[in-house]
Amino acid sequence: MSEAKHIEVTIRVPVIDSLSDDELSEIAHMRDGRWSAQTKALLEQFGTTKLDLNSSWASTWTGWCCPCCRREKPQIARMSSGSVLLCRLEYHHDHILDLAKRIYRKHNPPSEDQEINIQVSRAKDALMLFIERFERTLICMDCNLAEGRAKVELATEVAGGFTFTPSEIATFITVAPNRVHEVDVEKARLAWLAAKDDFADRIDFTARMAQRIASGRHRREVALGERVHRQTQDRDVIYRLFATAMPSSYRHQLGMRIEMRSVSNDGAGRSQKPKRRPRVQPPTDAEFADVDTAQQETKTWALADSDWLCPCCARSKREICRKSKRGFWTARIHRIVEYLPEDDEGSLARRRIDAAGEIIIGSYRQVLICHDCRNVVSELQRRRAGLGEQSLTLDDLRELVGDAVPHSPHEIDFETATDMAIANAPLIEAIEDYENHCSRVIEAFAAVKRMMEAMSWPWSEARDCIGYELAKANGWELDDGAAHADWLLKEAQRIFDFEETIS
Repeated sequence: MSEAKHIEVTIRVPVIDSLSDDELSEIAHMRDGRWSAQTKALLEQFGTTKLDLNSSWASTWTGWCCPCCRREKPQIARMSSGSVLLCRLEYHHDHILDLAKRIYRKHNPPSEDQEINIQVSRAKDALMLFIERFERTLICMDCNLAEGRAKVELATEVAGGFTFTPSEIATFITVAPNRVHEVDVEKARLAWLAAKDDFADRIDFTARMAQRIASGRHRREVALGERVHRQTQDRDVIYRLFATAMPSSYRHQLGMRIEMRSVSNDGAGRSQKPKRRPRVQPPTDAEFADVDTAQQETKTWALADSDWLCPCCARSKREICRKSKRGFWTARIHRIVEYLPEDDEGSLARRRIDAAGEIIIGSYRQVLICHDCRNVVSELQRRRAGLGEQSLTLDDLRELVGDAVPHSPHEIDFETATDMAIANAPLIEAIEDYENHCSRVIEAFAAVKRMMEAMSWPWSEARDCIGYELAKANGWELDDGAAHADWLLKEAQRIFDFEETIS
């Protein structure tokens, strides 16, 4: 008998952080980033060192072409007014799905029956393919901006939940290299009118199918047990050998480290600072004391201590005081919500299972701002239908306000503010996704508590039922379903600060 041979595989693990730009280009040849020769050439062409390049741009190759405007990356990149080179692509998805899911959920709320929950979830995923008018599509920032501007201009005509398809966007934009598209509102109106009946029909179809599924129709028996594993693929063996050879600190992090080397956010300044007016006479000590005493009855004023400065305009309590038309000194502080990005890599990976956009929100905080900064948002909403409370971020407000004048209302360029608000469409989508995420985690937590009380089960057994539902509804391995259930329940405890210990 011949002696068995021992095969030893040696893999050289690249240390991404120490690679030169040229070496990284060899490893990530189908990607793009601040390290690519093309990006460096664009920076030189536009005469700047400041770069705003997002992960969607980095995830595509240098020869990528926008499916709407047909421009390639060198024609898409453009300068901001703050001399920042903008290299951004955005995922465009059909908002009819958000509306359809709400309709579907209304007819099919969570059930006590595990099998029904699995059937309802699977039917929903199958149904959505017949509802959406176009697949989630990567487009350039200017096409995404044009779509948002068209809907703002037609806000009183276009139905809520409607989204122009990439091919429809192409019909109402005028394209030029390295510039924002011009939008032909009349052509956008024609595109909406052409799609209007089809949109309404899809919503009607959603409601009728949701009712049929709620009544027990369209059931599809789910296979019991775990999935059958087919023949092992070469890539699976290679990945296992590679993962074993990697240092533990690098396992499952190569993609993240390449992205960190690729993206850049140098803070694009987008607006010119408005001309400032002469400073006005401040209130006397007695006048400010009167304002302070009157406002102590409001919770937000009391929450702001004596050292508080508005996070947008950097003015103090005294500096935000200004005279009303009747000659009385007045001041107010308002509470708004600032949403914060998810920074946990494990949670990011799981959230991307359901999230439609690039931005993933992980939490939020309440922020106290002055009445003049809050009025910028209110006035923008009054001027432009279709914009909401979150259409401008704190950074947007800081930039719009510029060097604020004490005791005076802000001078704002509302055309620039409108552009900022429309460009924030991905943020609005991310907020909706975060709210949906909160609903999912609270439902999972409530289901576990309900099973524990009804069946006298321990936490772990109730959790296993949730994991089984998730695995069967999504076609996962049972272990993957259990891991996702654990994560959902920990998210519920993190977000809602439940006192119960999850174990």
